[in-house]
Formats: sequence, C-alpha cells, structure tokens
Amino acid sequence: MKQWGASLAVMSMALLAACGGAASDGGTTPGTTAQLSVAVVGGGSVISQPAGIDCGVHCSAAVTLGTDIQLMATPSTGHVFSSWSGACSGTTPACSVAMNAARNVTASFVPASGASGWSNETALSAAGAGDPKVVIDAAGRALAVWTQLDSATTTNTSLWGSRYVPGSGWSAPQVLESNAGSISNIDLGMDRNSGRAVVVWRQLGTTYDGWAKPFDPGAGWGAATALESGGGAVDTGSVAVDGAGNATVVWSQIGPNTRFSIYASRYSFGGNWTSPVLIETNEVSGSQDGLPKVAALPGGGAVVVWKRSNGSEASLWTNAYNGSSWGSAAEVVADAGATQYIGSHALRMDAAGNGMLVWGQLDTSNNALWYKRHVAGAWQGVAVQVAAPTPSVNQMSIPALAMNSAGTALTAWGIPDGTLFASTAAAGASFGTRASVRGASASLPTEVPVIGLDDQANAMAVWAESNGNLYLATRSAGNWGAPTLHENQADVAAQPALDMNELGNAVLAWRQFVSGAGTKIYVRHYSSGR
Repeated sequence: MKQWGASLAVMSMALLAACGGAASDGGTTPGTTAQLSVAVVGGGSVISQPAGIDCGVHCSAAVTLGTDIQLMATPSTGHVFSSWSGACSGTTPACSVAMNAARNVTASFVPASGASGWSNETALSAAGAGDPKVVIDAAGRALAVWTQLDSATTTNTSLWGSRYVPGSGWSAPQVLESNAGSISNIDLGMDRNSGRAVVVWRQLGTTYDGWAKPFDPGAGWGAATALESGGGAVDTGSVAVDGAGNATVVWSQIGPNTRFSIYASRYSFGGNWTSPVLIETNEVSGSQDGLPKVAALPGGGAVVVWKRSNGSEASLWTNAYNGSSWGSAAEVVADAGATQYIGSHALRMDAAGNGMLVWGQLDTSNNALWYKRHVAGAWQGVAVQVAAPTPSVNQMSIPALAMNSAGTALTAWGIPDGTLFASTAAAGASFGTRASVRGASASLPTEVPVIGLDDQANAMAVWAESNGNLYLATRSAGNWGAPTLHENQADVAAQPALDMNELGNAVLAWRQFVSGAGTKIYVRHYSSGR
C-alpha cells in the first residue's frame, strides 16, 4: 500500500567555495586580497564602507589586505540590533574590521520588545547539509541538528548542531560526533520547561548502530553514547525527554533472531544510559515491528506505540514505562483483515500525561485518519475517525500531530490532488470539521506539512511543494489564513522542520539548494510578541 506523498530528487551536495571568487585556501589570495564574509541573523542588514558588503542574509567580498572595513548594521522594521560576533564584537551598530587575514562576521538582530514576526532567513550551515530537526523551549531557546557532508569528495556525513538564544542569535555550528560512519534517521526531543534535550541517530559502523547525545542549557552538549553494540542493524528511533531531563529512547532493531524488534534505553540526567531492553516478545516468522514513537509522562514514565506488520496486514502496539520498569506489550489498534490497512502513526502527550494516537487507515477504498486517546494511564477502547473519509482513494496519508500542554490537539494530512486538511480537538473532545489549509493545484506538496500549536490554539503549518518553494499557513482565532511563500531563494527548498512553544514562538529549518554551492540548512525564528 502506498503512502501519500513524493520526494524531491536528491540535489547535488558538493561543497564549493562561497560566492565572491574565494581561493581554495579558505579565502586569502597571497599578498593581494582576503575574504570578508558577513552573516545576518534576524531582521536586519549590513553594508560596508568601502562598498562591497550589502546583505540581509549572507554575503562576502574580496578585500585588499591591510584595509580597514567599516560595517554598519541596520535593523528592519520591528527589530533592533543585538550584537556582533566573529571578527566584530559589541552591541553598537558600527564595527571596524582590520583585514589582515580572512574574516567572518555575524550581525544579530532581535524583534523589538513586544514586536512579533519572522526573522529573515539565514544560511546556518555550510553546503552539503540536509535532514534538519529543530526544537524550542519555553524561553524561546532553540536547537537545530542536521547531517553534513564531511568534504566535497566523500559521501560520508556527520551530525552537526547549533543553538539559538534570543538576543544572541545562532551559535557557530559544531560537529556533534566523531565516528567514522554516515548519519541517518535523526530524532530530537526536548523538555520545554528546562530546555534539556536529547538527539538520537543511526550511524553506519559494522552494521547500523543507535547513538544518542544529551544537551543541557547550562553545560551544553554531553557525550555521544552508543545505545547498543554487537546486535543487528538499527532502523528508526524516537526520543522523549521528561521534566527532570531524563530521556527514553526506543528503536527498531534486528534481533534477537532475524526480525525487527523494539528496544528501549533510559537516560538519567547527568548520569548514564541503561542497557537495551526488549519491550515486546513477538517472534512470529515474517512479522516485523518498527516505526516506534515515544512520548514522556509526568513523574518519569513514558508511552511508546509502534507498528507491527507482515507485508499484508498491520496493527499498532503499545507499551509503557512506569518510572521503574516496562510493562507488557499490548495491541492498541487491531488489524481488521483484508479490507483494512493501517499506515503511519503519530503520538503526543500533554502536561498531565493525557495523550493521543493518530494514524492513517484504508478501509476498502476509503482513506481516513483515526485516533484514540490516552487518559489516566490507559488507552480508550474505541477508535474514532478524525474526519469524513476521502472515498475511492487507495493511498494513505501520513498524519502530522501536535498537542499543547493543556491537551488541545491539531492534526494535518493530505490527499493525492494536493489538498491539505487540518482539524483541532479540545482536551477530551472530538475533532471538529476538517478545514482546508491548501487547495488542490498542479504544484503538489512533496511531504506532509510540519505543524505547531500554542496555548491559545494558534497554529502553523509549513510544507514544500514540487515547484521548489516553501509555504506557510497560520491559524488564528479558529481560522486558517491563505498560504504564503516563506522563503526567497531561487532554488529548491525541501525538508522543513518546525517547532512551536506555548507562547507561540517558533523555529523553522529547511534544506535549501543554493546554485553553485549545494544544499544548506536555512533557519528562521518567529517571535509572537507575548
């Protein structure tokens, strides 16, 4: 059974020198010029005297060695200049750079007090980057992680990351692991209140292994740790972080025999990872368990849901961690036979530990989303449709799901003609009538939208389309506005990642192809003014 959606063709990821004729030695032509590169974070622009630098995102110029370049930072409407970093420092808008070598400068702008809006788009990574993931905490601090080619002559990728702090902007990107194999299947989880986070990934060694790395706002990134060793190949993983900074990671891995099984490991904040635990015992030949999703519960618990399939039938299974041990695996959504097929699923929990499971389901030729609630530690017995099905469509939509701390839920999905729908449900209530976020058109979404939801049920949805552009739609006062173009690049945008906190602040990252350079990670952040 096919899942709805298509992927853009893989773009060239060659690492090339930045624009401006930089030499292969990193920007300096011996005895003549040096490269001055300026990056702009937030809403503003930078110009130079003598002329040569004039940019709102990133630009560079070859400057005669020994020249002093004067830079001037000018905020855009609703923003103020925050600070310089790199070869400049301080908080005044003017800066002088002594060009006796290649120099890099970053100018950071932030929304004015009480102002709201999106920052300018910023190239965060070097070329050869993709698969971004982002999270944002209650204070508006954010993390972004992504894969990055190690060089222009290799296909090997490493894990990179950067941190955003309001008033300071994005930190210089840093590599987060030093292993030899390529990175894939990244997931990033955070506790919003503390800002503590964990990133997990799959890395090619002798086989595919599972790795994790914690983050603390005070101490920074911790050590990269192998979650398992010597077992079969790891597939996908999922991570959730609780209010104390403890984490639960679940993943699919071949073993103990020749099938994919579900394993888990726990991390104690400031401590160690536990040995892997097998949390289901299905050893039926030809049956596979995969696509695990985990959510944290108050008090140190966690709930996980995964998909079990044998190629023609599928069901959803669950297990829970009570703070000290795992329970027994149980079926939460049964397979109904040849007339039904269960697709991908999403899982979220609110601050009280009540949550929701949403999945795509095909019944004969009707494509629909269904859901079950998790209340007081147990799953409700009856599955309910999110909205009326789409008749005679034998393709499955992948659902997107967001939930705020009070339990209001938002789900979004699409159908093959390109229409994107969304529906909301208050805590304990049914989903309302589906709303069209985007109508059918010749330019189709290339993936299901990424969504965010705040404490007032305001929402965002972001997606890429086959025309190479990135679009944003927002929900305010219960209504969705018309989609708007959300990036201003000439080449193909893809792989958006979005997160939104309770106050409506958000962070967005995506993969942007840049002609003559390759693919880079671009970012924007949103200030709600609250």
